[in-house]
Amino acid sequence: MKTLLIHGKFYKANCEALLIENNKIKQIGQLIDFDLAQVNEVIDCKGHLVLPGFNDSHCHLVGTGVFLSNIQLQNCKSLQTVLEEVSKAAQKIEKGNWIIGRGWNQDNFDEVKYPTREMLDNITKDHPVILTRCCGHIAVVNSLAIELAHVTKDTRVDGGDFDLDTGLFKEMAIELIHHAYPNTTCNDLKEYIHIATEECHRNGITSVQTDDFVTITNDYHLPLQAYLELEKEGKLQLRVNQQCQFIERKDLMQFIKEDHLSKQQGEFFRLGPIKVVGDGSLGARTAKMSTPYHDDPSTSGMVNYTQDDFDYFVQKGMETNMGTIIHTIGDGCLDMVCNSFEKYLDSDNRNRSGLVHVQITRNDQLEKIKKLKLHAYIQSCFIDYDSKIVKDRVGDKANTSYAFKTLYDSVTVSNGSDSPVESLNCFTGIECAITRSSINSKEPYRPDQALTLVEAIDTYTEDGAYSSFEENSKGKLKEGMIADIIIVNNDLFEIDSSEIHNTEVLHTIFNGKTVFSKL
Repeated sequence: MKTLLIHGKFYKANCEALLIENNKIKQIGQLIDFDLAQVNEVIDCKGHLVLPGFNDSHCHLVGTGVFLSNIQLQNCKSLQTVLEEVSKAAQKIEKGNWIIGRGWNQDNFDEVKYPTREMLDNITKDHPVILTRCCGHIAVVNSLAIELAHVTKDTRVDGGDFDLDTGLFKEMAIELIHHAYPNTTCNDLKEYIHIATEECHRNGITSVQTDDFVTITNDYHLPLQAYLELEKEGKLQLRVNQQCQFIERKDLMQFIKEDHLSKQQGEFFRLGPIKVVGDGSLGARTAKMSTPYHDDPSTSGMVNYTQDDFDYFVQKGMETNMGTIIHTIGDGCLDMVCNSFEKYLDSDNRNRSGLVHVQITRNDQLEKIKKLKLHAYIQSCFIDYDSKIVKDRVGDKANTSYAFKTLYDSVTVSNGSDSPVESLNCFTGIECAITRSSINSKEPYRPDQALTLVEAIDTYTEDGAYSSFEENSKGKLKEGMIADIIIVNNDLFEIDSSEIHNTEVLHTIFNGKTVFSKL
């Protein structure tokens, strides 16, 4: 199969046309160089910008599918609107079945206030209800959910806490509620992956590095089975690099003992690094700070693991050659994580271990990250919301945080959405990386840390490929590279940077074949 793309503005390629043969970019050049009679398909790009397919280097694919299948609360501007959505669901969903919602953010409400157990009980006592904040680090549940989860005042949980009066569950305590869900089947997971994959294609994403092992199941075997079956059936339409999260040591030990690393490496599905969630989120004030929060001195957040636990996961990353990546938002957590990397990481960081989010930082920590050569998995899209709250949350630390340009100039950096925390729209992340401001805002936060447009695009393409050891096969419009390609409606180099987030994908090619088009 030969497909020729013509009349496009090809990113970083001085050409008029690009030839795909089977699943690879066979040739780039001028239109006169190609024999149209030998081509099976011609795609007229109509003068639009052509980019490599986007690589979301940190998201939750199954979690995105779950989010898209349930109540979406990200657009609610008041607590009342959230409760109205729950009420609508209660009228539609059969009694006894779960009402699951996600996306609410108290900082977007007219009155900054959390939903509560009592509020949810007043709507329904016949459905277990869980409403997870946009960040995924806080959830509010009703009485029936607590009852089904068998949580009492005597229940103990490491790395989290809960308040039965308010129904508020934080961090690892949320897993207590998740364990009460009906058993998820392999077919359920496959459907969630399919739903999320279609959303990826609409957003020009052809590769993901995703954390799915503990999204809605305690057993990593089930998501492994789902992905392997999809690939065997020819139904996996994304390149998936699994960031392997294990909450407990025993699970990682079992995973290693079963020798999955030597068996589960397909064309589209591959196992990536060990993933650890070190702390919480800035918006929920659960990210672990080295000092109390500026706007709430009663807390400095929480860390999910001990120093010995971090040491263990980093050491195992070295021993297995998987590498280890750690969710690190607060500078208090970052101190602990860097301590572990200093103990066990080799001088070249050959396994490309790294930090996910790496948001609140001090200058001494940025120097340490550079010395350790850690890879930074950033989410520039977080600037949209976090730039509004970071100074209130952390005070003077805001002056050295979200240091994306410093990181870009000193270590390797890739970009992602953390979906379903944020949407899969990579153009929002590109815009925020450049403008350093919220969408529709003219007030930049630390503009000295802005990336250039080329740098921002690269963090979603070739730099993402680097983070998963695939830089020699994808991420560029170059002969011999895999043909994962998108066509977009705006020339990002011609429009105002404040309009980038409105850009739409017109056409997505995955592995040489069209998977989405409105061209």
